[in-house]
Amino acid sequence: MNKIINKNWVRLFMAGVFSYLLPLTSSLFTSCSDMLESDSSRQLFEPALDQKTDSVFYAYGIMQAMQQLADQYYFQNEMRGDLVKPTDKASLHLRDLASFTADATNKYDSVYLYYKVINNCNYYLAHRDTTLATGARNVVCNEYAAVASFRAWTYLQLARQYGAVPYITEPVTTIGQINANTSMTAYEGILQGEAQMLESLKARYSDEQIAVPTFNQSSRSVGMLNWGSEEKFIRPSKCFIPLNVVLGDIYLELGEYEKAATCYFQYLRYEGLNGSISVNYNDNMSPYYSRYSPIFKNFTEWPVDYNNAKNASLYNQMPIWENSFVHSAAPGDVISYIPMAVNYTMGQTTDIPAAFGYNYYGTENASVVNVDDPMEDIFNCPKTQDIQVVPSQAYCDSARRAQYYFFTEQVKVAPFNWIVRSEPLGDARANIICQGEGADSAYVYTYKPSTAYVYLYRNATVWLHLAEAVNRMGYPDAAFAVLKNGLHSELATYRYEEVYLKDQAGNDSIDESGKKVLDMTQSHVDDKYYLTPESYELLTTKLPFLAQANADIFRNGASKSFVGIHFHGAGAVEDLYSSYRYNTVVSAKIADISKQFGLGLTNPTKEDYINAMEDLLCDEYAMEFAFEGTRFSDLRRLALHKNRAGIYGGGFGDKWLSRKLENNASGITTQNCYLPYK
Repeated sequence: MNKIINKNWVRLFMAGVFSYLLPLTSSLFTSCSDMLESDSSRQLFEPALDQKTDSVFYAYGIMQAMQQLADQYYFQNEMRGDLVKPTDKASLHLRDLASFTADATNKYDSVYLYYKVINNCNYYLAHRDTTLATGARNVVCNEYAAVASFRAWTYLQLARQYGAVPYITEPVTTIGQINANTSMTAYEGILQGEAQMLESLKARYSDEQIAVPTFNQSSRSVGMLNWGSEEKFIRPSKCFIPLNVVLGDIYLELGEYEKAATCYFQYLRYEGLNGSISVNYNDNMSPYYSRYSPIFKNFTEWPVDYNNAKNASLYNQMPIWENSFVHSAAPGDVISYIPMAVNYTMGQTTDIPAAFGYNYYGTENASVVNVDDPMEDIFNCPKTQDIQVVPSQAYCDSARRAQYYFFTEQVKVAPFNWIVRSEPLGDARANIICQGEGADSAYVYTYKPSTAYVYLYRNATVWLHLAEAVNRMGYPDAAFAVLKNGLHSELATYRYEEVYLKDQAGNDSIDESGKKVLDMTQSHVDDKYYLTPESYELLTTKLPFLAQANADIFRNGASKSFVGIHFHGAGAVEDLYSSYRYNTVVSAKIADISKQFGLGLTNPTKEDYINAMEDLLCDEYAMEFAFEGTRFSDLRRLALHKNRAGIYGGGFGDKWLSRKLENNASGITTQNCYLPYK
């Protein structure tokens, strides 16, 4: 192992370890039209970081290293998950990733690309003068925190894919330093070290000072698309990763759930005051789907009382879920992305669209995917029939089985005007899958990868990771609220509440058996009301989403800024009269888990509920984040949670992970899932 490490650290040195000079050697030689080129005219032949200006050049250099990492990050996660499968046209590199047989020759297995980001960050963090100020305002802190977050995020990805790796926190600039850094550190130690670094910055700076930098630009053009008249823009702030988001993810990976939830809350509260933390609706489910999606093609008979007009009105003048996957400087609810260049002359390009059937760098704008599709503008990208990656059967089955909820105008149930119906119509988010028509009828296209953005975080990511942490803290009903309602001031309506009748003296009335008598006119005790008193207290104290002090931040207005994430695929699940209810849904999942693993669960415990709620979140991740490059990391992390819990005799997370990935390879566990370090 040491021989391999030394060989590649030498390679790291020779190929660009001195990139701290620019900070990437490519910065010196790239075209003046490179999409991430700095506007600075100062020649950085010396690694000066003691000036107020021009350190943006270093930040853009780190972003360029992120671009070089983007394809590897994406394919390591997506191909090693359960939501895609390689076709017979897939490269050997992709097929080997999917089958967990990738070796040191694999195109998408290079720790060098991770360490290229890390070493640039290390140089910046070691040499940047953090005392520079304009008047009373520190002009460095936001950028410094952002670079620390880049490094923490990169180490998190290394830990997920490789387990133990060398942990380097100082810039490597000599052969001696390179050869000295060969010892491996377990992922827990690495992540704890990164968490300490980020916590030190939180203690040192205010929330405003650790917010991502903007470089005083709302958007910046990165060129025209080759195949159309559309211009691609990026927003500099979207190229960074918020500190509290990556710190929350590190704590979540380590199983420190309360710390994770606290970080997510702090991020959401700050952004709620200063930006947008809302999540988008999905476009309403429509019988039209059955005409173009392979997921819905069997659903030709729709309910006679399906009220499409009423359902569509739910989304009137509201952002729809698909708007997160378009050519835009700030698409939908996207927090962070790696934007790839529009062509080879403008910077770093990507192979991701081509793997899914899009000739993103082609020039024939008439050769677009031929579909009968209302989202035609999104699919408006040159096609190729050499599709290497398609949705897996597991994804299609999961989408097809889902219930869809809708309103029908039949009766009035005070104080509501509608009764909520449900049908097994499938998850509406699966309309991202499109089957061509005519000459293209044999091909299946997935539009998320067609934009050449690699999405790292969306608002939905933070809300769902928050739910994951809260669930493992012991509040599965509060986690369910993220799926059903969203965490906002109106959630108090769904509290389970027992109010007792009083006697003339003001004491609780007692019946003949000695029990207190419920006041049924004020009590909320049936299964429509699910938020326990313990969870309500959590959400008003430790995680005060529902506290009066935050009422103006986490509040639904006419625009419905907050909705349950499951709304994206199922429609009106938040309604009080929807059958999407905590006990019903979680109990069904417990029964499913018991059957799959032969557990014989008859009297479910709270631990059973937590485990089942986690599986519901896993299902939600599949529908919400499919084809965004996160799936393997999500599965591994959830398996680690289950192993730590010791449920069902211990080692259940490994059994669970093996079952999830059984179509990729047999016997994959949290111990043998790692890529070969090279």
